[in-house]
Amino acid sequence: MADLAVDGGHDTLVAAVDWGGTWIRVAAVSGGRIVRKDRRAKPKSLAEQYATVADMVLHTTSHLGQLPTAVGVGLAGVVQEGVVGTAHNLGFTDGTDIAAALRPHLPLPAYLLNDVQATALGVAARWPHGTTAVLAMGTGIGGAVVKDGSLHPGLGGAGDFGHVVIDVDGPRCPCGGTGCLEVLVSGRTLAEAANALAEAGLSPLLAARARSGRVLHAGDLQDAAQDGDSRATEILNRSAIAFSAGIRTIVATHDPHRIVLAGATLAPTTWFGRAMRAHWDLTRPHWARTELHHVEQDEDAALLGAASYALDRFTAAQSGS
Repeated sequence: MADLAVDGGHDTLVAAVDWGGTWIRVAAVSGGRIVRKDRRAKPKSLAEQYATVADMVLHTTSHLGQLPTAVGVGLAGVVQEGVVGTAHNLGFTDGTDIAAALRPHLPLPAYLLNDVQATALGVAARWPHGTTAVLAMGTGIGGAVVKDGSLHPGLGGAGDFGHVVIDVDGPRCPCGGTGCLEVLVSGRTLAEAANALAEAGLSPLLAARARSGRVLHAGDLQDAAQDGDSRATEILNRSAIAFSAGIRTIVATHDPHRIVLAGATLAPTTWFGRAMRAHWDLTRPHWARTELHHVEQDEDAALLGAASYALDRFTAAQSGS
């Protein structure tokens, strides 16, 4: 946790919420460090979720002798100026004002942001100066841009790198576009490719694993490539080219000091990670000085980032800026 500490305004107490599709996690953050945290399974109904979040915030901070100054809420959905556009895994419909819905349960100022943006703030605290673009690959692809420790969200969706267009003739994306980075390469896409090869009997290793009842994912596709499977190698190589093109787009639009790659598949020791970096080295602009870094996933990063965001927004509101 020390590595991810965010400079948080001395000992101001802030609550942070990581509101996911399976778990709700809450932390009390003081001086930029987590001093207490809690985790509970997400209830099904929205009313129960609001009540649970409020109860967790109050319970987590009750032993500290003070109420938090503000609450930062990171959730998996499109957040624009505090309003959630869509968050299907949480049950939110278009235009949900989460802060207003929480107010009857929790009379504290609440500030919302996307969960990847929250994680990006927590991760980027390792590099407090300059521009850091975070590119996260899990089930999908997300991202954010942080400048000198502050999030630059635009109207809310800036840094959503999963939806930069790589192939205008590519497959349709749920966002309404075609050829987005996320539909060309993501944990979901690579898992689907692994299962397709197994079902068609085109990969002995993957077929054997599928018959054993194993749920195939991106790591299995990499294992097949490492085992010499030409079809798995072709898919991963094509995906690595697409991903390096996404990096090139980030460099061309933001010219950041660094791009932080988050997610196990993007580690430099994986088959995909090595292939992607090789393609990047071949295609990077000659003027580009952006460095690539990889970070292991740390569940506290989103909490620290949400707390930092809430404290910044609260301070700005108090000063009238």
